[in-house]
Amino acid sequence: MRRFSAGSSLAIAITCSPSLAIAQEAALDPAPAVEAPANGAQRYAPSDFASFSPRTALDMVEKVPGFLIVTGTNGGARGLGAATENVLINGERIANKSTDARSALQRIAATQVAYVDIVDGASLNVPGLTGQVANVVLVAGAAQAGFTTTIRWQPDWRPRLDDNWLNGEVSTTGKIGGTNVTLSLKNEANRNGHWGPEQRFDGNGVRQFTRDEFASYSGDRPRLALALARTTADGSKWNFNLGGQLQKIVDSASSNSAGPTNGAARETFKSVEDEHNFDVGGDYEFGLGKGRLKLIGLYRFEHSPNVDTFIVDKAIGGRSGERFTQTADEGESILRGEYGWRTAGGTDWQVALEGAYNALDVDAEFATLQPDGSFLPIVFGGETTKVEEKRGEASLTWGRALASNLTAQINLGAEYSELSSSGPGGLTRRFIRPKGKLALAWKVGPRTTINYQLQRRVDQLNFFDFASSVDVANGQGNGGNGLLVPPVVNRTELEFVQDMGAWGNASVALAYAYAQDLVDQIPLSPTAEGRGNLPPAHLYRISSKATLLLDRLGWKGARINSDLTWRRNRVRDPLTGGWRDQSEGQEYLVDVSLRHDVPGSQLAWGAGYFDEHFSPNVRLNAIENEYNDGAFVTAFVEHKDVAGFTVRLTYRNLAGQKNGFDRTVFVDRRDGPIAFSESRRREFGRYFQLTVTGTL
Repeated sequence: MRRFSAGSSLAIAITCSPSLAIAQEAALDPAPAVEAPANGAQRYAPSDFASFSPRTALDMVEKVPGFLIVTGTNGGARGLGAATENVLINGERIANKSTDARSALQRIAATQVAYVDIVDGASLNVPGLTGQVANVVLVAGAAQAGFTTTIRWQPDWRPRLDDNWLNGEVSTTGKIGGTNVTLSLKNEANRNGHWGPEQRFDGNGVRQFTRDEFASYSGDRPRLALALARTTADGSKWNFNLGGQLQKIVDSASSNSAGPTNGAARETFKSVEDEHNFDVGGDYEFGLGKGRLKLIGLYRFEHSPNVDTFIVDKAIGGRSGERFTQTADEGESILRGEYGWRTAGGTDWQVALEGAYNALDVDAEFATLQPDGSFLPIVFGGETTKVEEKRGEASLTWGRALASNLTAQINLGAEYSELSSSGPGGLTRRFIRPKGKLALAWKVGPRTTINYQLQRRVDQLNFFDFASSVDVANGQGNGGNGLLVPPVVNRTELEFVQDMGAWGNASVALAYAYAQDLVDQIPLSPTAEGRGNLPPAHLYRISSKATLLLDRLGWKGARINSDLTWRRNRVRDPLTGGWRDQSEGQEYLVDVSLRHDVPGSQLAWGAGYFDEHFSPNVRLNAIENEYNDGAFVTAFVEHKDVAGFTVRLTYRNLAGQKNGFDRTVFVDRRDGPIAFSESRRREFGRYFQLTVTGTL
């Protein structure tokens, strides 16, 4: 069987980061409607979305031709910093490390939206934004009518697995005594799994045996959050957020096999994580001199115990097993100040200062199964690790129109950090790193825009890479590395955006990055390996997003959306010195969908095609290639008014996609002879998913 590691379990368990208070999340005291920007923003009124019968602001933004919401939160970035998503609400970014753009828009009823503007990021006084940006402007005073509740329920039923009834979210927004209130309960629940044969071959390619495998991945992540927001009579704004979450993640895999040497064997793996986390944050913005000052504070804490157990029962050889236990406490504290103003000549300025303290405490134990059923701890050199980072940064942003059709934004900054670790090879180091960004938006014609950006970015390290770990399922592990430094990416991108009027919208982007200190698998000693920094690398990307409206072809209400990406991340292999693809880097993505809203009815239907491929994970003694065998195809039918709710039924995996995995393990290093190889194909079947959305 392909054995499962704690790393794969963590990848499946989406860990929520802390919440930063934002007025947008409350969505109850909308700003007055503002005039469209003079630089030619494209405006979409509620009437433009009427045929879709949207329930939430998310339903509206998702239907804007050629526009795709940048997914994810700011949790992967260093601190708060500049904007990382391409959605604004009332002209303000969603500066939040636990609520992404989709979640924030899902909590806003469609009736509260005045209009949606698609603007060029470089034309806005919001540091970090480039390319197409959606500014969702809310109806002034919409919150006065009382509380509005939005609901999303998305169960699915998969063959051979437990039914998933608990995936969804309910949030209510309203005003109490002049204070906007949002209370939300969200559970990103999953009940996934797959099954099928895995063949094992010796070093000469001769099949040794076949395992019959079954794996399941179950998780519940209920999160309760409260957001308060208020605007005073003098225009000052304050926000407060409080959130807490429980996570229960259980991943398991089992297999049965029979071989000529060892006879019948059964292998079982189980990983259990029982986490809790909480966060508290707020901000206060007020007028000061000729500008406005915004003060932001954030604290979050996460406690994550994880236990991985792997046991083998052999008819010849008896029972053996290993257990790896890791308990991690993570904390983050951030203070940030932003002061912005506009000159009489139309130039936007912003000065920002930020201080942050991050810490990780890890206690771990590696143990082997004893004949009496107990586990005996074994010293492996990574029992305790503590990582701390103290960081401060300063930035200055300048933006203005250089011509009637050309806008520019320049952000210059630097950060100072002190990074220390007490684990293997632990030490304390201090760094000063410059960073910044140049963004240009050129309106070549009424319907053609060219966006350009040049950026130097410092990425956040995964503090768990400083700690040693044991992968009991795969019989391998990583040593901790106290010499890690954050990667630096120097990136340039050129994007062409074409508004095709009644035909839709299309864009093409070309990007190149010179990356320093990317993190990948490296040798830590002649016999050990772990996560470490690579020599300079070259990253390439070509991407295209488009919406084709089919009304002019006679197919009223139909559209095709596409998102296409090709990447090559070329790195120097730390073992051979030759060029190869970065481990587990995305190589291509194809996402094409068809939607038809039947004119004169409440019905819609459609289909989707999704295919994505990643490069192999390259360890020093193994090459692991995990991939999808075939494309993921879906079809849906939707009714937009079932007792006031929108109900969609989706039939998923029509083409019978399977999960593939091939692993080659070498005797010593992968430049030597092969010890054995494994190849599997696991199916997960066709299944139904129901989506119910609405407002009360």
